[in-house]
Amino acid sequence: MARALWILAVACVLVVNVGCQHSCFRRPLCRRDPAPPPFVPPGPPQPYMPPIQQSGAVVPPDATLPPGTTLLPGTTLVTPAPSISKSPADRFDPQWLPPQTPEPELRKDLPPSIKLYAPEPIDKEMPPAKDDDSARKPSPQRSFPAIAQFAEAKDKVFAGLRPSLEGLDWLQQNGIKTVVQIRLFGEDDSADRKQIEKRGMRYVAIEISPQAVTKDRADDFVQLLRESAKDGIFVYDEDSSLAGAMWYLYLRQGEILDEEPAQLRARALGLQTGREGQHRDMWLAVRKYLGENNP
Repeated sequence: MARALWILAVACVLVVNVGCQHSCFRRPLCRRDPAPPPFVPPGPPQPYMPPIQQSGAVVPPDATLPPGTTLLPGTTLVTPAPSISKSPADRFDPQWLPPQTPEPELRKDLPPSIKLYAPEPIDKEMPPAKDDDSARKPSPQRSFPAIAQFAEAKDKVFAGLRPSLEGLDWLQQNGIKTVVQIRLFGEDDSADRKQIEKRGMRYVAIEISPQAVTKDRADDFVQLLRESAKDGIFVYDEDSSLAGAMWYLYLRQGEILDEEPAQLRARALGLQTGREGQHRDMWLAVRKYLGENNP
């Protein structure tokens, strides 16, 4: 009997000790507080991880999947519908290439483009036509003489400075029949006359000066140009101081031009209104003559 009581007492003590380890706090006398666990700082917030390990799970569209996550069969990935207020972001594809723009079709109603090619050489061995006189005889328009300030006043009427022997040869070859020299009074013209007449051309001298611009000399010059134009005529002087002013006089009286167009054409034939010396003296003398004879 005593042995049974002793065993019962030991069992009660064990039961009491086990109950004191529980955190019910109903036995303050036998409670022993356990040691607190060590403090571990919290980590960064983790993205939402839906339970996609189960078959048939639904993954929200804004869920972030960690690298290496494999969706099980039956898992549904919901894709949101595109919004009409904001275009979807472009997806980068490393294999994408820009589409090639197709060449525009040629319009049948447009004319064909014109292509220019290098000029072909002219056959120099081709003989000129027998009935073409211009091919056998040179003309002032196709060549340039050795004459200073050479210019064309009108058809078959030319102007310039005193020609050289080569210039006289050129005039002869181009069919000029009359050569006119405008010079001061008393100048020797024997050398010019000899060379011109030697080549079969007619030589005419007109003597003029700023003090002798008269109606007779002006009329003679105008009449000479009118009569000799059809056969070809060339007019020259030493430095264009005399001939330039006479050309202006001819354009005003012979061709009845106004002052400005007459000056414009006369400048191309040697007129220099702003040059001092004999150029200006002759210009003023011709202007005075025209003012007195053209009211």
